[in-house]
Amino acid sequence: MSDNFDYNELENVLQRIREEQEEALRAFNVQREPAKSEEPTETKAPEKEPKPKEEPKPKKEPKPKKEKPEKQPKPKKEKAEKKPIIKPNKDIIKANAKTRLMPAIKGFIKKVFTRRLAFAVIALAVIAGAVFGGMRIYDYMRVAYLKPYIEKYGVDYPKGIREEFCDVYGMDVKAAGTLEFGDYDKSIPVSGTKKGGAALMEFGGTVLKDQHLRSVALEDNPLEVYYSTSASYISAKQRVVFKTLFDDEVYQVVAAYYANTNPDNDNGYVFPYNAWGNLTERSFKSYIDRVGTRSLYVTTAEFDYDDYYLSINMPTDTEPDSRFVLLCKRVSGRKFKKIETTKENKRIRHTQAWYDENKEQNPYTLATDWYPEIYTNKDHTKTKQLTAKDF
Repeated sequence: MSDNFDYNELENVLQRIREEQEEALRAFNVQREPAKSEEPTETKAPEKEPKPKEEPKPKKEPKPKKEKPEKQPKPKKEKAEKKPIIKPNKDIIKANAKTRLMPAIKGFIKKVFTRRLAFAVIALAVIAGAVFGGMRIYDYMRVAYLKPYIEKYGVDYPKGIREEFCDVYGMDVKAAGTLEFGDYDKSIPVSGTKKGGAALMEFGGTVLKDQHLRSVALEDNPLEVYYSTSASYISAKQRVVFKTLFDDEVYQVVAAYYANTNPDNDNGYVFPYNAWGNLTERSFKSYIDRVGTRSLYVTTAEFDYDDYYLSINMPTDTEPDSRFVLLCKRVSGRKFKKIETTKENKRIRHTQAWYDENKEQNPYTLATDWYPEIYTNKDHTKTKQLTAKDF
């Protein structure tokens, strides 16, 4: 190298070479990178950049297919041969039932049917036998006492009749019982037929079944002296016992009055003092109202429709063509209590003949004639209006 070589010039040459190389490198990179799309000015959803095309991958060699085994045809099912029907042998069934079935059942019963259960079943059987046996004995005892009376009189006795009335009923099948009064020391027999000394159960009245109202007529008059005035009523026993064929019925005297028996004395009307039967409620109220207008005095007794009543009438000489009547209400024997207070009835209803004789105006002239309306069946659905012909 010569001494006059210029280092500055050499440095300039190298600098140009470097610049050329850098430009060439930039040019290469520009050709290699794709141009970037300009960003949109509007705010829109960014568009998806197209995916660069992938270089084709080398094709994989196909895998060899597995050879499937050839399907073999299914063998055809052969038709099953029909089995011959075997008919059951009765002897074999009986033998199996005897040797197998019955022992199995007995074994099961032994397990279930314990001693306690056995004792309980036996006890129930004994109780049931005793109950049914007792019922038969009881039924027999209820009618056994009637056999000698049936043989003696040859009549059919009503069920439940008391033995003390068997002879009476055997001689009189219309017998109803006896009446006993606290104020009279004799008992009076009651019958459906007129017999010497017996009280008469009015036509339609009976003790064979319950009736709302019964009526009995006495041949004699042993009671008027005890109940004809307010003072005598308070002093009287007020107690009546009707000993029927079946039971003792206790009554209390609650009203006393005189009843006309001659229609000519009262404009052709006779008040039915001997009314009987199961009265309708409306008819019963009318009956009590009319008894109240005729009563000699007013007691503190209450007349409820649900109670039972007994009317007892007897002959009297106090008024002509009249009967003295006691109305009695059935009460409990234990709850019987005498009535101690009465009030005089100042407007007693008399007959028209009485008003004419005493020259007084009859205040009951416009009153209608009353007759009871009664039920004719057990269910109280049918009624009958009684008239004067029924009394």
